[in-house]
Amino acid sequence: MRQNIDASTRHFFEDKIIDVFKGIVRSKEIVAGYFPLNSEFNIIPLLHFLKKRKNIIALPCVTENKVLDFRAWNLDKNNLIKNQFSIPEPSKTDTIIPDIVLVPGVLFDRRNNRLGFGGGYYDKTIEYYKIEYSTRFLGICYPSQIVSELPVEEFDQKVDFLIDLEEI
Repeated sequence: MRQNIDASTRHFFEDKIIDVFKGIVRSKEIVAGYFPLNSEFNIIPLLHFLKKRKNIIALPCVTENKVLDFRAWNLDKNNLIKNQFSIPEPSKTDTIIPDIVLVPGVLFDRRNNRLGFGGGYYDKTIEYYKIEYSTRFLGICYPSQIVSELPVEEFDQKVDFLIDLEEI
């Protein structure tokens, strides 16, 4: 589904999400993004915009217990190392607690359910952070990745809000 989105459509939505986030994120909040792989929504331009607004940017880091750690990232790709899944993560920075986590997915539904890649990392992270912190989880995707309903398992966790760029 994501693979079929042409470059001009991708760029249109990458620009549009920056306008959306002007009203969602306050300056100096800690925003955890993700390093986009393959055809995931490219949030790197958004992260650069937020950094200019004095937001602290973080990326997720895989842990053994499947609850993601978040580490500060200065947006320099040279400060990243690849984890066991070949996903870039910040190295040698302290773990921080984000105010907002941008969550990628394969599909989302109108009830804020998410279909990921099957590892359960975001499900475990959302479950833990909702108990321990007031972190908000925002689903990020192209409009074609939103369906009316997804099958839900008992361990699946919803995002707090889904950014639907066609409705904004």
